[in-house]
Parts: sequence; C-alpha cells; structure tokens
Amino acid sequence: MKILKEIIEILSELKSLQNVQVDKFLFQENSDSFGLSIANETLVEIKEKSILVVGNDVTKKVFSILSSNSSDVIENNQIKIFFADLKDSLIRINHLGISYSCVNIEKEIVEIKKSLFGTSFKLYEEPNDSTNQRWFFVGNLENWENPLFEIVLTESEAKFCTKWIPHFQIDLDTNLSIKELESLTDKYFKNNFFDWKLDIPNYGVVMAMGELSNINGTKIFLGLGTNIRGTKKHREEILKLV
Repeated sequence: MKILKEIIEILSELKSLQNVQVDKFLFQENSDSFGLSIANETLVEIKEKSILVVGNDVTKKVFSILSSNSSDVIENNQIKIFFADLKDSLIRINHLGISYSCVNIEKEIVEIKKSLFGTSFKLYEEPNDSTNQRWFFVGNLENWENPLFEIVLTESEAKFCTKWIPHFQIDLDTNLSIKELESLTDKYFKNNFFDWKLDIPNYGVVMAMGELSNINGTKIFLGLGTNIRGTKKHREEILKLV
C-alpha cells in the first residue's frame, strides 16, 4: 500500500538520525516494517500492508476510503534534510497516531480495550468539547516520557473524508520556538506549512501540524511541539484513564 510505504520511509529517515530518545523506542523489524516498543512490548507496528496497534489490525479503518487516485507528497529527500537540520533540537517522539470515522465510538473503545488485556498498555482520553469526536491515547505512562499512540475517533453513520480525516500522524517534541520551526519548514517544505497551531491565550503556540502527504485521501501529518509544550503536564494532569 503506497501510503504505508510512505510512512515507513519517513520513519526510516527519522531512525537514521541516531537520536538516543528516538532509538530507545522506534524499532525496525526489517526494511518493510517499523514500530514503537516500550519495555519490550510492541505498541504499534507499521508494515507495507498493515498497521497493528497492540496487535489489533486497524488498516481498513484508516485506509478504506478512496477519495481519488491522486498523490500529493513532499519528497523524501526534503524530509530527510529537514530531519537532519532538526536533529540537535529533537527531544523525543511524543506520539504516533491515526484519525478515522466510525459508526459508534463506545463500541470502538470496547474493541480497543480488549486488545490491551494482558499488556502494560492502558487507554487514556484527552477531554474536549466536541459532540462527535473524542481523542484517545494508548500507552504506558509509568514513565511520562514514553511515546503514546493517539486514536482520534469521529462518530458518523458513513465513512467520510475531510482535510483531517482519515490521517496518520507523526508528532515530535522539540526545543525550538514556533518562529524557529516556521523558519525550518519554510526552508525545506513550503511557506505556511502548518495547517493548524495550538495557540494557548496568554501563553503561546505549544505545537503545530502540517501535511507531508495526501495519498488517495489519506493524509500524513507532521506535528511539532515547541519549547513551551508541557508534555509532562499533559500526561500527568490532563489525560484521564478510560
């Protein structure tokens, strides 16, 4: 599947940086497979034909919509040199994640939790005000620095495609300001790369997201946390155990 190969290639470029905090969790099973592992347990594995979240195959849920036969991608060489420039400012992988629509969120949660039985992984939720969308994270927060896997669910009777749904996300923490991140993305990607910014009033932009690829309607987004992102607080005070 073309988009899965694209995700694997991007993760390969990230792995090639030989960043200690990245290498601690991001593993390469072979040339066609990448994943996140915490304390010898696999959180997620991305292969050329599937995505497994704690062994649960979510491929069809994320990639079953074909809105077009077109591709719009940032070349891997640009991503490679962007990551190389970001290397010394990269703190950790915050999370990988997916976003898709489902008929019933509560039923989806039951299925997700079943896949976690017998593991150290738990399901957490970030509260939000939406009536039909909920944000979940799977992971082990015994150490708040462990990467998570995000699952954003939008309830709908029928599958649909928007700018944000469905997508795969790679989210990184950095020690750079939003201005410095914008300078890098302007240099290697395009002006106004960020499609969305989390701007907290009287505090500032804590993270921003931009699109790396859109293949047949499924997007790959890159999220970059700034030097004022409160990852520790988010995990210890905001996320709630489901």
